[in-house]
Amino acid sequence: MAGRSTEAVIDSSVAVKWFSNEEDTDKALLVRNQHVKGSQMLWVCDLLYHEVANALRYKPSYDEKRLTQAVGSLFGLHLNIHPVNSTLLEKAAAIAFKGNVTIYDAAPVALAQLRETFCLTADEDTQYKKLKTHGYPLKLLAEEPRIDK
Repeated sequence: MAGRSTEAVIDSSVAVKWFSNEEDTDKALLVRNQHVKGSQMLWVCDLLYHEVANALRYKPSYDEKRLTQAVGSLFGLHLNIHPVNSTLLEKAAAIAFKGNVTIYDAAPVALAQLRETFCLTADEDTQYKKLKTHGYPLKLLAEEPRIDK
């Protein structure tokens, strides 16, 4: 439907690409820009902010100043944040055990289930391949750069 906003959950593997030049950064930026324009709503678990900051902290091209700027930019995107709660963690635990992934990888998928949407990830090996086979609502950034499909 034209003009109708859709939504998706993203995980940190997508958000990290907003701040680093790597494979599929262009696709991640397309998703971010859809959110900024208001045509798509992006949801995240509050843990995403810690994960993105930590990933950037260990990138050789980042120093403390650049990391601080990136974190400020990340908060400036006004992503829709879902705080941790028992319902989310219970669902994430079930996903983690069934798919043999970490709670960190399971949490955005659990949020996608709770929001009745999908989780967009760039983490093909340790998340997508393990969870998609169980029918969890996941799309791979490399294959789905637009969330309005």
